[in-house]
Amino acid sequence: MTNNQIDIFENKAELQFVSIDGFRNFINIFQPFYVRNVPIIIIMPALGVKAQYYEPLANALKEAGYIAVTVDLRGTGNSAINPKKRNFGYHEMLSFDWPVVLEKVDKHFPNNKIYLLGHSLGGQLNVLYASQHQQLISGLILVAACSVYYKGWKFPLNIGVLMATQTARLLVKFLGYFPGEKVGFAGTEAKNLILDWAYNARTGGYKPINSSLDFENSFENIKLPVLAISFAADKLAPQNAVKRLTSKMKNALVNYFHYQQNDLDHFNWVKKNESIIYEIHNWIFQISKDID
Repeated sequence: MTNNQIDIFENKAELQFVSIDGFRNFINIFQPFYVRNVPIIIIMPALGVKAQYYEPLANALKEAGYIAVTVDLRGTGNSAINPKKRNFGYHEMLSFDWPVVLEKVDKHFPNNKIYLLGHSLGGQLNVLYASQHQQLISGLILVAACSVYYKGWKFPLNIGVLMATQTARLLVKFLGYFPGEKVGFAGTEAKNLILDWAYNARTGGYKPINSSLDFENSFENIKLPVLAISFAADKLAPQNAVKRLTSKMKNALVNYFHYQQNDLDHFNWVKKNESIIYEIHNWIFQISKDID
């Protein structure tokens, strides 16, 4: 099997792609035996989290009858980019990576609906992408994905969020990159990625460096169905912060699911995913029925 072929009898395939600006990465496709007209769910990771972490979720989606796709964010895992040596931010990720991933998936499954599932930062970036290219996808699934605007947290956590994000901003301006492994948050991250993230935390808006797009006025163009999932035990994406992100999509069809029990948090839902798969399945079934 070549990098451009999928064996229909394989349950998982790794396909290489090259970003628009020339950097290698891979997508992993988890597919059930029957794939005709099966919904595709592309999983975009959280900041600093490798695609490999999402394999339990991808396998669970596959067992539920979906085609699941995982991919590393630029500068993480199998991505060929070293964030210490090459700077990038939201603009480069959305302009050079997202289009190629969707094109690669659509090439192999041209008749299947595509849903973007985003965890944390992956969810934010999916919303930004959808504001410009909603015609390419059928819906958004946001799991523990929020605006990091500090006012989305209650006092005194809001002060901590503001201080932590702006300290990271100062750190990358001094070092030229973010040493996540050393400070105990995220991974080694590119300078502009952290500056874009810190801008959102400080202002509540999205104004990616090097981008001329007006995202804040484009969010209202999104008319897609959206499933937003939050967890009561999640300190990194509390319900109020999640709603600050979804509230930007004034014309989207947003369904909320807030998990009240304390056994799921910002990260462990990926492995303890039964209730999440159930909500996703019900949501896709319902919106498909409404469309029909």
